[in-house]
Amino acid sequence: MRVKTKEKICQQLLALCLLFPGISSFADKDRLSISAGLLPSDYPPLFWIDDKKGIVQKILEAISQRSSYDFKEEYYPFNRIIYKVGNDSLDLEAWTSPQWRESIAKNVYFTAPFTEHCEVIVQLKDSDLEVNHPSDLRGKRLGVVQNYTFKTFEPFFETGEVIRNNSKDEMHVLRLLMKGRNNAALMDELVARYLMKTRFPGTFKTGKTFDCVPIAFMFSKSAEKQGKEINSILQKLKSEGIIDQIMKEYR
Repeated sequence: MRVKTKEKICQQLLALCLLFPGISSFADKDRLSISAGLLPSDYPPLFWIDDKKGIVQKILEAISQRSSYDFKEEYYPFNRIIYKVGNDSLDLEAWTSPQWRESIAKNVYFTAPFTEHCEVIVQLKDSDLEVNHPSDLRGKRLGVVQNYTFKTFEPFFETGEVIRNNSKDEMHVLRLLMKGRNNAALMDELVARYLMKTRFPGTFKTGKTFDCVPIAFMFSKSAEKQGKEINSILQKLKSEGIIDQIMKEYR
């Protein structure tokens, strides 16, 4: 008799959770709806609007299978999601960090972290520029997503020592880097690795990571009770390796 590896067990658990949505110990009449805010356009690999297969959506689906909660997606611009959760008109922002939401921390409930977000340096595969500190980019152009804050690099952007070149999203950041419009890029490591694998194979390489923060769910105060129940399930999914298995699919 062969002993199953932890990874194989996780795969089987994930399959049961996600491939058989009819399996539930909660009757339809007992189920409650939680409104979850997402951006109004695709943000791979976290979520897709028309094809619900992203990381966030799979985590929410796994939670639904172990609870009486269903998640209703609502689509708003970035700042609107934050505002609505902070003002009790939206229940949940499903992928965020307490370090990003300090201005409304008193008005919301954060679950315990379940994964980590890091920014990573991306360069053309044949680049010989070494970036271990922002000062290594002095006088050079760094591609980033507009309206995002990069804690370690902000002082260098403010003084102009590092030239910040904004793009509307990560895809555009990489396109400009590929065309030589920037010397390097700084972006979400998870998104970067997914796009490098699926859209730009063999074109880029990743370097040092910066500004790693814990990722959690953020609930409105009015949904705090539900948030605490969901947190218990979320942490079980984490400890069982289900969340890592979901994320591994996109790395």
